[in-house]
Amino acid sequence: MELKKLQEIAKGYESILKLKTKPLGIKFFEKTSDVPEEYEWVQKKKAICNLCGFSRFYEIPIAITAENTRGLCVVEDVSLFGPSTIPAGFPQSAAGKFSKDPEQTPKILEGMKTMPFKFEAIGICPLEISPVIPDVVQIWGNPTQIMELEYANIWNDGAGKFRLCTNGHGASCYEALTWPIATHEIRLAVADIGDKRHGYAGDDDMILGVPTDTLESMYDGLVATQNTLNKLPILYNFDDIDFPIPGSVLGHCPALKKK
Repeated sequence: MELKKLQEIAKGYESILKLKTKPLGIKFFEKTSDVPEEYEWVQKKKAICNLCGFSRFYEIPIAITAENTRGLCVVEDVSLFGPSTIPAGFPQSAAGKFSKDPEQTPKILEGMKTMPFKFEAIGICPLEISPVIPDVVQIWGNPTQIMELEYANIWNDGAGKFRLCTNGHGASCYEALTWPIATHEIRLAVADIGDKRHGYAGDDDMILGVPTDTLESMYDGLVATQNTLNKLPILYNFDDIDFPIPGSVLGHCPALKKK
């Protein structure tokens, strides 16, 4: 897909869904020298969740070296750099934090997908101004907006169900990032404690990680479903209530309930 088309689609998602923040395009660069000049380099060590929040709310392209995002979160490290990054003694040190005892803690990290290629830098940018075709797109939204995207995705493919499987850690750095890249599957995540604490995610934020080359098909479905009963805004069926509204419906008001 051409970059201009991708940017137009990004604006379409934002316009139809009334998203709070713009969809993010995330790109992994094999060499730091491959990072376009439009990206602003983050020089301090920062976790992916922090970087996603920064780019979402300040709406600027930012880049960070792989080294500057390592060693801050064990889930992120395993996701991006492999199981060899698990610190020695992790089961013991994480007991009482991640789980009740050292026997349970390693199970949290079992079966995690990892990045299928090496990289030296990561770029995160609002998709509509992205200077490159990203590897994955993250759409942050509330449950209703994500529901609309599910309707959109099954429009052209009835089997295109979103899957959510989470341990409560690694939403923006794993579930909605590494997983869709490693498996080429759309992946749903609930914004986790890191996204809330460091990325300023709201209580109702969910994240959809979308392989970039599947974004257009889902957008076509979103446009199509706006001509169906699934369109936004949701229209309530007031036929379910007899008019005039009986006092029993307004039971929170004692004076009306007596009528």
